[in-house]
Amino acid sequence: MSIIRPDTMFGVLWHTIDAYVRNFQLLLTVSLPFLIVFPLALFLPNFTALGGIFLRFGSISRDVSLFDVSIIAIAFAISLLLFSFALVAINMVIKTERTLNKIRIYDFEKIEQYTLKLFSLFFVVFVLSLAANMLLYEYGLHTKLGALVSFVLSLAVVFAPQAIVIDGQHARHAPKMSFSIISRKFPLFLSYVIIAVLLLLVNAAIFLSIAPAIGVVAAQLLTVVVNALLVIPFLEVLKTQVYLSKYTLM
Repeated sequence: MSIIRPDTMFGVLWHTIDAYVRNFQLLLTVSLPFLIVFPLALFLPNFTALGGIFLRFGSISRDVSLFDVSIIAIAFAISLLLFSFALVAINMVIKTERTLNKIRIYDFEKIEQYTLKLFSLFFVVFVLSLAANMLLYEYGLHTKLGALVSFVLSLAVVFAPQAIVIDGQHARHAPKMSFSIISRKFPLFLSYVIIAVLLLLVNAAIFLSIAPAIGVVAAQLLTVVVNALLVIPFLEVLKTQVYLSKYTLM
């Protein structure tokens, strides 16, 4: 049993750094799908910012061909599936590490189930966000209300990977658990958001500063690569430790 309380910010950070360093190679391996998502996402109408890839709702015009829609749908589905798998795998690594167990064949079978659950939840949330934003775009309300809708929906799934993997929750129950963690552990959640923003800003600032030497496109690409292989895995480990803080004896 750890003498460091896991329900404090110090304890969460300690467990995060400890788990991230000790499992770095494994986390790097299971994070490779994040990197694969990037070229697939190029098929979508998007833009990059702070090392992330964002969909341009306004670029989805009504006159796109069936072929264009098919390519976008396939690229999105594969990207979302790989993204879900990577999140599940990271949480499985931390779950087994915190419970002092080794990953077994049974656990690999569960990864497939968890991935499909998380994928289905993310897909539903994306469709809801897309539909709301496209509807609001028609009335010129996309910037404010659309952003608010997307924000609320993101809160519903922010701890979904942890709810599904750590507690084995059904996809439909994960949003409730996510809101529960946010409300019960709000100081820790807020700290997570602040750390996430700082890391993303620092990552972007570093490559922005060297953009004149290596080129803007190369700088954007490297920002995404570092974000995918280093920043996102660390933040997911941090988020998992925030979730696990509800178990004060772990």
